[in-house]
Amino acid sequence: MKRIWLVALAVVMIGSMIIAGCSAPAADKPITLTLAHWTTPPSPPGKAAEQWKAMVEERTDGKVTVDIMHTGSLLHGQNMIEGILEGTADVGWNVSAFRPERFPMMTLLNQPAPYAHTAVPVQIAWDMYNKFKPAEFDGVKVIGFGCNGIGTGGAGFFTTFPVRGLADLKGKEIRATGTGTAALEKLGAAPVFLTVEETYEALQKNIVEGVYTTFEIIRPFKFAEVIDYITPFDAPASVMFMIVSDKTWNSWPKYLQDVVEGMEMEWSMWSADNSEKEAQGGVSYAVEQGVELLEIPAAEQEQMRQLLAPLWDDWAAEFSAKGIDTATWLKEYNTLLDKYNAQYK
Repeated sequence: MKRIWLVALAVVMIGSMIIAGCSAPAADKPITLTLAHWTTPPSPPGKAAEQWKAMVEERTDGKVTVDIMHTGSLLHGQNMIEGILEGTADVGWNVSAFRPERFPMMTLLNQPAPYAHTAVPVQIAWDMYNKFKPAEFDGVKVIGFGCNGIGTGGAGFFTTFPVRGLADLKGKEIRATGTGTAALEKLGAAPVFLTVEETYEALQKNIVEGVYTTFEIIRPFKFAEVIDYITPFDAPASVMFMIVSDKTWNSWPKYLQDVVEGMEMEWSMWSADNSEKEAQGGVSYAVEQGVELLEIPAAEQEQMRQLLAPLWDDWAAEFSAKGIDTATWLKEYNTLLDKYNAQYK
C-alpha cells in the first residue's frame, strides 16, 4: 500500500513539473497590442497615443509591444467603440464628440463650459465614470481619459474674418463638431461639420470662414496659413477616452492589467497637460505667423454665455427622455467643475 502511495505521489509531482514547465514560458510570452485611433501622429492625441505605448512598453520590461494604427487606418472616430467591442483592435483611443448621441456623460462634459485648464474635464470624467458607471461604456473598460486643449484662452474661433462679438458671427459658416454645432447655432452662426483633415482645404477654398474649437490643432494642421484672426472664447470640449473591451481585458495577464491600471491617471494627466500646452502654443504660433489676436469684451462674452446656457437644458431634456437621471448628473458635474476649476485659478 505504501509503494502504491509513493508511486501516485511521484506521478502527481511529475505532472505538476510538466504543467509548470509548460506554463512558465506562456507567462513570459511576448504580447503585441494593437492601438487604434482616429487622427495623425503629430497631433496632441497622436502624441498621447505614443506616450501610452512608451509607458506600457517600459513598465512591462519589453514583454508587451504596442502597434499604433494612426489616422483611422484601422478604426475611425465614428466606429471606434463598436470596433473595440468586436475585437478589431485591442485598445481604442477616441474623441467622444463624433458621437454625442452615443455618449451622454461625455456630451455633458463637452458643453462649452469655462474650464480653467484642460485637466478639469479629464478629472471630472474620471470621477463621474467611477461614480455612475454610465451605460455608454458597457462592455468596455476605460483605461484613460483625455481632452482637447480647452483651458482659458486655449480655444475659441480662428477665422478669415474678425470676431469681436455676436454681430460678427451672424450667418457665418464655421466648422465645428459635436456640441460645437449646437453652440454655433445659439450664437447665430451657420455650423458646418467637417473632420479636422478636411478643414484646411475648406478654409483655403472659402467653403467655411472659420473654425470653432481648440487652438491646439492650429500648428500641426498648418491652419495659420489659411486664417487671419484668432479670438479666444469658451468652446465645447472634446473629451477623449482610451478603452479596451471586457473580453480583451480579461485575456490579459495580471502583470499587464496592473501596469495599465497603475498608469491610468498619470497618463490621463500627461495627455491633458500636453493638450493644454499645445493649445496655448497654438495661439503663440499663429501670432508669430502674422495672425491677429483679438479679444471679445467682457460684457459681450457674458451675453454670449447667456445664449449658450440653454445647451445644458437641451442636454437634460434629450437624455432624461432616455432614462438617465440627468438632474443627479448635472448636480455632480457642477460640484466637480467648481472643485477642479478652483485648483487652477
